[in-house]
Amino acid sequence: MRPKSVLIVDDNCGFLAASVEFFTSEMGINLVTWADSPQEAVIKFHKFSPELVILDIGMDTLKGLDLAVWFKNQVNSPNVMITSIDDNEDYRNYAKRMGADAFMKKVNYRMAYPELILYLNKGFKKICSENNYLLN
Repeated sequence: MRPKSVLIVDDNCGFLAASVEFFTSEMGINLVTWADSPQEAVIKFHKFSPELVILDIGMDTLKGLDLAVWFKNQVNSPNVMITSIDDNEDYRNYAKRMGADAFMKKVNYRMAYPELILYLNKGFKKICSENNYLLN
């Protein structure tokens, strides 16, 4: 199931731009939208029904992990990848408990995104990998 739509939620404009560019140019996904606030993310989710959500762990008014729970509780919930500048075990464990499918340190996006898409293409419901950024 190659995702037809991706929603990237982050308040870092540089990361947003790099991610959108990567998904559209290198991964060939046509519908890539973004939000820089949780409120905008909810609106875009309802508008575009993304199959994949890339979500920053820390947002201003609503924590990224709270938003992850909201996404995972929706009918036909998307796959959710949590991102963070830091890579620590507490973030990974909490992301997993909140129902996220993957966790990625932001600097690893060029390696993590293609593997994420590979797993989605193989039709896995949940993403499983033994590397250092996807949750088992």
